[in-house]
Amino acid sequence: MSIVIGTSYVWNIVSATVMGLQTAAFAGCASRQKARLDLPHSAEVGSRAAEKLSDAENEEFARFQKVHQAHVEYLPLAQSSVLLAGLFYPKLSAYAGAAYIVGRLVYSVAYVKCGAEGRKYGVMFICPSIITLLGASLYGSFKALSLV
Repeated sequence: MSIVIGTSYVWNIVSATVMGLQTAAFAGCASRQKARLDLPHSAEVGSRAAEKLSDAENEEFARFQKVHQAHVEYLPLAQSSVLLAGLFYPKLSAYAGAAYIVGRLVYSVAYVKCGAEGRKYGVMFICPSIITLLGASLYGSFKALSLV
């Protein structure tokens, strides 16, 4: 079986690119948060530099850090999955990639504003999209190998 990359695949590339830009943009938000709190760039939650923060500022700072960490942890999986699944199912994976992007945005805003309880709103988009992307990638691979 040969894989033909058609014009529909461009949306997978767009999805992967937007995922990367979204992660970089939130890293910028976290950096601006540090600057607003007058923290050095290398400051982390629980560090000596963060000890000067009030409890509310420390909680807000921790939320930004956790959201950024979640972005970075899932980015390789999301990007590679949308690109690989797109080889077999370009439209399905582009839609799943868009759902991931929306979910990550909702997750980020809700987590920063509401704390850990707010994550569930974004996860409702993120988890199904990742499962769809991984499933499409595996099924397409197995189908190409004539295993299914």
